[in-house]
Amino acid sequence: MIKNTLTKGYALAILSAFTAANTYFTSKHILNLVTVFQFGILWFGFALIYNSAYIIFTRKFRKLFILPVKAYFILALFAFIEIIATTSFFIAIKLMENPAIVSFLGNISPALVTLLAMLLLKERFNLKEGIGVIIAITGVFFVSFRWSFKLDSLFVAGSEYVLLSAMAVSINIIIAKKFIHQLQPELLSITRVISLLLFSLIALLSSTQKFGFQSETVLFAMYGAFIGPFLGACAQYYALKYIPVSKVVIIQSSKSFMILLMAFVLLGLWPLWIQIAGGVLTIAGIIMVTVNSNTQTGKHLGIAN
Repeated sequence: MIKNTLTKGYALAILSAFTAANTYFTSKHILNLVTVFQFGILWFGFALIYNSAYIIFTRKFRKLFILPVKAYFILALFAFIEIIATTSFFIAIKLMENPAIVSFLGNISPALVTLLAMLLLKERFNLKEGIGVIIAITGVFFVSFRWSFKLDSLFVAGSEYVLLSAMAVSINIIIAKKFIHQLQPELLSITRVISLLLFSLIALLSSTQKFGFQSETVLFAMYGAFIGPFLGACAQYYALKYIPVSKVVIIQSSKSFMILLMAFVLLGLWPLWIQIAGGVLTIAGIIMVTVNSNTQTGKHLGIAN
């Protein structure tokens, strides 16, 4: 039973990593055609349709919102932080030409989540897993490596939004993990979508931007919203039910390597040898963290389970 639960959690985390990599390219294309808030209305509007249809189809609607008062406050905090995280992310995507740089700067998130999980959730690794975490995070930075020692070439316009997004995401995923059995994955997903849609709508109405889209933009948004804020979000939150949050984010760190491969296939951007080596390190680290982790009984880093 434990093995099946772990396998399910790992599979969901891998799926969420793939959808996140896909989101980089789909959202970048759409943001070249519309503003951030126009994008938000399209992206999260379709996501609301998908999430609502899923909840209705699975007949979870009535039970989902029966919560104690405290849970609604937690949900409101989650929604507020999510607005900061997601809006900052897509502003960065729009401002920064190369999505790989967004990925590189966002790579502080796995390390930050792992640290917060150890401090706040008391999650621990055995020796093998701890080494795997270090290898995976090191590999992630190598994947997005650039041959430049000038800080101003790395921290270009939009980088501050990536860092803000990474910190907000890290806090929110800890909140999601801590309350995942009280706030079900479907509830977290649809709360995220509703809050971001309302924020985008209010922001658009408060500006001089117009509400109008080309058919191409709508079609891309329909696809991207299904892959990202519906399928990807649900996969991530369900993964949190089965495995520790630190392992979820370590597995999700493979999205940087996936982005590298997609950039090669879609854009013809050849990776550097150090980026390929980083991808190999990332995968090796993830394997060390996940394979047979439930059978390890050796020494643990920090306090033992």
